[in-house]
Amino acid sequence: MKILHIAGSPKGERSASRKLADVFLRRYRALHPGHEIGAIDVFDAEANPDFGAVHAIHKLAPLFGEERSEAGTVAWVDTERLIADFDRADKILLSCPMWNYSVPWAVKRYLDHLMQPGRTFGFDPKTRQHFGLLRDRPVQFILTRSSTGDDDPGDFQLPYLLHIFRQMGLHDIRVINACKTTKATAPERLAYLDSFTPELEAAAARF
Repeated sequence: MKILHIAGSPKGERSASRKLADVFLRRYRALHPGHEIGAIDVFDAEANPDFGAVHAIHKLAPLFGEERSEAGTVAWVDTERLIADFDRADKILLSCPMWNYSVPWAVKRYLDHLMQPGRTFGFDPKTRQHFGLLRDRPVQFILTRSSTGDDDPGDFQLPYLLHIFRQMGLHDIRVINACKTTKATAPERLAYLDSFTPELEAAAARF
């Protein structure tokens, strides 16, 4: 059994989402010591490289009836690697903070690599509907945000992530959302994060 942890914060040990993910994974490892847990730090430029013009042109060339370039084919190796690593996992854990009401740019870049027509999602021209091409599997979101509540109309983090994963065919999605991480003092903030330990451990047991 393979687990992929997508780490969406650059702050390391100072990251609230990473701290919560660590609690979740600590419990999961205790329950499943034989499972393989891999991780990708989306802020690592080697692990999650740029997705630029050459990628965009290569991606859309078949749709436009164009030949793919050698440069595009070379660049696409990283995209295929990221898709293969993602699809190889039996379970997906995403820990992700909210930045400016959405996801960090590096998370978006990672998802830009994953979202490929004919590879991870399809399109029916008759119904104008998209559909996922990847197999469903358990997905756990561990999200943090400063003060944007679950029902805030300014939340473009969770709706976006749900939509992207569902478009790829992943529907078994569970969510833990720590949405009040801004506190007056550091001890209050730590206590708030620690209050999620029972929920995280229970989620790990169900994962």
